[in-house]
Amino acid sequence: MSKKSGFLFLVIAVFLSFPGDALQANEKPQEAMDRVRTFSIKILEKSLQSENAFIRSAAARAAGESEYSGLIPFLKKAAKDSYHTTRLFALQGIKKISLDEARAISIHMSRDPNIWVRGAAIEMLGELGDGALGNIIQPHLKSPDRTVRYAAAGALFKLGDENQLDVLLDGLKGGSSIDRYQAIGYLGKLNDEKVIPYLEGLLNGSEDEIIFYSLKAIGKKVDKGMLPRLLNLTKHHNPSLRYQSALILGALRGTSGLEALRSLCSDEDGMVRLSAAVALVRKGSSYCREVFLDTIKDADYGIRSTTARILGELEIQNREQLLSIALMDKNIRVRTSATRAVGMMGGA
Repeated sequence: MSKKSGFLFLVIAVFLSFPGDALQANEKPQEAMDRVRTFSIKILEKSLQSENAFIRSAAARAAGESEYSGLIPFLKKAAKDSYHTTRLFALQGIKKISLDEARAISIHMSRDPNIWVRGAAIEMLGELGDGALGNIIQPHLKSPDRTVRYAAAGALFKLGDENQLDVLLDGLKGGSSIDRYQAIGYLGKLNDEKVIPYLEGLLNGSEDEIIFYSLKAIGKKVDKGMLPRLLNLTKHHNPSLRYQSALILGALRGTSGLEALRSLCSDEDGMVRLSAAVALVRKGSSYCREVFLDTIKDADYGIRSTTARILGELEIQNREQLLSIALMDKNIRVRTSATRAVGMMGGA
């Protein structure tokens, strides 16, 4: 099953409204898929007319995840929705399908009334644009909204104006913790080695939330010089720091941190155990695979949902069996995560 076919499965599974007699035994596979695609698009179109904003947002998100070019008109319509999250998902979805269309709509949505949508559009202009777009981005450096200013600084940095790094570095100093979280997040999105020393320095702070967001921002840009600090964080009293440091250890090459990860597989916190198991898979280790069977049945639906979602990214021997458990889960969030994972796999 292709990724596009996986999307169709996703839509049907989420909305649970595909008629039982829609597939006919004498149909050829392509004919059947064409009919399913047509039916699923009708579901999306109907969902976008719903009074429930969350349903409209889900439709926009599913359309984008399809990466199906035939849904660009649908996403353009969703980009004009009254609910900001629907517009945001539409913008993100168009980028997955057509960079040219995403560039054009980002210019328009850089004037969106919602700061998060406006920030995302400006950020996208930095990723997809060229120097000519600097004139569109530059005025946003004077925005009264910190989110928009950071997005503009990051976008201009990506377009070659490295002086804008100072805007984000200034955001790390003082102010509210929320303001600093945002600056940290945008620094991480720059994907530039210049920012790593600043983020690494934040790991020595005393605020758990700042350390957590700094770890997320570092992500795969981690290097072995951070290993001692990461190992200390795997023993932190805060489970959020333990699980985030475990994920970062998974990005280190070789056997660095292997013993610490094996130890975390028996942590008292389910998210920590799951993160350790994920990290070990990413390091090519076969240890702790049994953790996935435990967390897909965990009493906490959040952990079950996270397990199902992450299985779409991991190639482990029994993931089809694990996802089949999640697809039958009583919680719709878990089932939705499982169907998305199936789509990411290319079908099970």
